[in-house]
Amino acid sequence: MAGGGGGGEAQYVNVKTSVWWDIENCAVPRGCDPHAIAQNISSALARMNYRGPVSISAYGDTNGINSAAQQALSSTGVTLNHVPPGVKDASDKKILVDMLFWAVDNPAPANYMLISGDRDFSYALHQLGMRRYNVLLAQPKTASAPLVAAAKSVWLWTSLLAGGEPLAGGESQQPGSRNYKSSPGTAQIPVSAAAQMKEPVDSYSEKPHVANQNSPSTARGDRWGGIQGNPESNQTRLFTPLLLLQCLPDATELASL
Repeated sequence: MAGGGGGGEAQYVNVKTSVWWDIENCAVPRGCDPHAIAQNISSALARMNYRGPVSISAYGDTNGINSAAQQALSSTGVTLNHVPPGVKDASDKKILVDMLFWAVDNPAPANYMLISGDRDFSYALHQLGMRRYNVLLAQPKTASAPLVAAAKSVWLWTSLLAGGEPLAGGESQQPGSRNYKSSPGTAQIPVSAAAQMKEPVDSYSEKPHVANQNSPSTARGDRWGGIQGNPESNQTRLFTPLLLLQCLPDATELASL
């Protein structure tokens, strides 16, 4: 399902879009104006004809973002959810619980945009897609293949930051070093080709976040002080939040309503 396109289907044009931003996996590159992020995300969605209300929730250790940047994000409509470090995949679990509760309160059709490359979200996104939610993704330079497959349209994170278009079909696994620029009508965020290809930097922090690009979850576990050894399976770790999916009707049940 992944890839660019001419725009959203009619049923998704004017409905709500909830944006779920994993700031541990998709940090803001140094040099980006935090005041422009929410506007540019909305502009990128509007270019694809998603014109309904947009809400943006960010999750992660906000201690790595200075107070000025936090104020800029909050003042432009981004809800910051602080997830203390020290527990492996705590941010993923918090996002999963909140996004699935959002589905309970907001029946399909609606749009989900996940900003992450983490495979832990794959099963939830596939299930939401089967329940008539429109799934969109913004990924770092590499992402889990099952995660990408769950999305109808896939942006490179640096492109979404600049209000750009989704990747064309087949590009999502190898985005390369394209230099994305802001589109007309979007706030300017300087994102150079060099900045795209370097390791992500925590928002307005001097310490680079060096991650294993082939396994974002494992890298975050190391960073957050996760216990090393035999890893738990994704399904075991995420079993509790994914039980919420059982509360959601599937596409067949929805069609009969």
